[in-house]
Amino acid sequence: MGRMLATVLIAGLLILDVMLPATPLGRRGTDPAPRVEVEGAVGTVGQAMPDFTLPDLDGQPVRLSDFRGKRVILTFERSLDW
Repeated sequence: MGRMLATVLIAGLLILDVMLPATPLGRRGTDPAPRVEVEGAVGTVGQAMPDFTLPDLDGQPVRLSDFRGKRVILTFERSLDW
């Protein structure tokens, strides 16, 4: 009985793995519409980002243009208040 249940479970997971990317749930996060929560912070892949200012961890303003000519990695974290 346990082996049969495991086989059915694995088959179900394989079916989800194949079918889920074709559903709206599987495409979450790839929508082309950007979220505009920071004024001016909207960019397109391959294009230069417009200049914007955000506070750093100490509350001091940091402009994107301060890093011109340097490589910048922007990370976005999901929080509970989104």
